[in-house]
Amino acid sequence: MLIRLRSIRRLLGPAPSGDGPFRLDNPDTFLRAQTLIRAFYAFLLGLALWQVPDFANLVQPRELDPLWPVAWLEAPGSQFLGLRLLLGFYLGSSIFAAVSPSGRTARWLVFLGLLEFVALKNSTGKIGHSLHLPILASLALLFLPPGWERSGAPRAVRASTLLVFGATQALLLLTYSMSGLGKLGGGLYELFTGQFHPFQPEGFSRVIAERLLQTHSTSVAGAWLIEHPFASWPLLPLAIYVQMFAIVAAFRPALHRPWGLALILLHVGNSFILTIHFPVSGALLALFLLCSPFASPGFDSKIFFAELPLLSALRRVLRTRAKPA
Repeated sequence: MLIRLRSIRRLLGPAPSGDGPFRLDNPDTFLRAQTLIRAFYAFLLGLALWQVPDFANLVQPRELDPLWPVAWLEAPGSQFLGLRLLLGFYLGSSIFAAVSPSGRTARWLVFLGLLEFVALKNSTGKIGHSLHLPILASLALLFLPPGWERSGAPRAVRASTLLVFGATQALLLLTYSMSGLGKLGGGLYELFTGQFHPFQPEGFSRVIAERLLQTHSTSVAGAWLIEHPFASWPLLPLAIYVQMFAIVAAFRPALHRPWGLALILLHVGNSFILTIHFPVSGALLALFLLCSPFASPGFDSKIFFAELPLLSALRRVLRTRAKPA
C-alpha cells in the first residue's frame, strides 16, 4: 500500500515541501484559507440574492417532474405552500451561513437549501449544470473541523482545515477532468468507428455550427470560427487537455492559478463561441484557484513547465533514459 501511495504522489506531483505553502499546518496558509471560506459563504448569499427576481416565477403552479430532493412537492396540496417554504428556506439559510459560517448547523442548512433550490429549478424537464459546483463545494466544507474559524487554532485544527480546503479544490477540479475524459472518449470512439470526429481540422467548426443551429442562436465569435476552421481546430484539443488534467493540477500548487485561469478562459470561450454560460463556475474557480492559499507567490516559468501534466512525465522518462547504466 505504501508503494502505491508513493507512486500516486509521483504521478500527481512532487512531494510537498516541509516549509512550503502546501504544508498543512502553515499559519499563513491557514489564515488565507479561513478568509476564502468566509468569502465562499458570502458568495452563496450573493448567489441567492441574484436568484430572488426568479422567485415570483418559481412559485407559479406548474407541471413538475420533481427530482428526488424535491419529490415531497408531489404530495397532494403541498405545492402552493411548499414552493414558498422552499424558497424562503433557501434564502434564509444563505443569510444564516453568511453571518455565521463557523457553525456546522449553518453550513448544513445552506447546503440543503441550495440542493433543494437547484433541484426545483431542474425539475422542469431540463437539467442545468451551472449551479452544481456550489453544491459540491458546500458539501465538502461540511467536514471542516470545530474551531476552524479561530485565529489561534491548534496545529491539528489548522491541518484538518487545510486538508478539507484542498479536498474541496480537488473535488471541483475532478468535475472538469470527468468532462474532459468524456469528450476524449467520445471523440476517440467516433474516430475509430469512422464517424465524423471533433479532432478533424474542421471538427470544432462543425461542433459550433451544430450547437448554434440546435439553439437557434448567434454568438460573438461562432460565425467567424465556422468560416475559419483551421483557427478553431486547436481550441478543442487544448480545452480537452486543460479539462482532463485539472485533477492533477489540484495536487501541484504551482499550477493552481494558471489552471484556474485556463478554466475560466474556457468558460469565457464557451460563452463567446457556443453560448454556454457558466458564470458561477468561473467565480468559484477564481475564489478557490486564483486565490488559492497553497499557490506560490508570483509566476516561475521553470516550475510551471516542469510540472505541466504529460510534459513533466515525458521529461522524467527522458532523464531516466539519459542516465548512464
